[in-house]
Amino acid sequence: MQKWEKIVDRLLQEAIGNGDVSHLPGAGKPLRLDTNSHIPPELRAAHKILDDHNVIPDWIAERKSLDRTESKLRRQLLHKAARYQADKRAARNTGRAKLESIIERDWQSFKNGFCKATDRYNRALLEHNLTLPQGITHKPQLRGEEMIERALQADPGKADETN
Repeated sequence: MQKWEKIVDRLLQEAIGNGDVSHLPGAGKPLRLDTNSHIPPELRAAHKILDDHNVIPDWIAERKSLDRTESKLRRQLLHKAARYQADKRAARNTGRAKLESIIERDWQSFKNGFCKATDRYNRALLEHNLTLPQGITHKPQLRGEEMIERALQADPGKADETN
């Protein structure tokens, strides 16, 4: 039995065991199971119960966490790339080679850290993709080096276009 089925069974047994389910919304009325046509018919009742109790499957919570992490990585990269380019231009324009060297060293350090962060993200993503129910589309991995190159080529006014 899948984990969510155990949760639903436990919730139902608790409600029945207490003897009073008449106060619940929709009591005595048939469940409307036709609203989620993307869910297989045999799973609609379980999904409806989970939705009604604000219970979401672990894989959905994990997907949301991965989405937040990905968004944060993209924002950091775009911000840092724009800052790097502006600082480098300013150092060149003022003829400050030593400052330019420091800026370049900081950028290389950021790039290394960013690639390590995308590697950690990709490991978590792989674990996530392996736990998805059949038929759910897998999220693609991030390619750190390619993202960095695109961020350096991007218009600073355009956000979230790095992949």
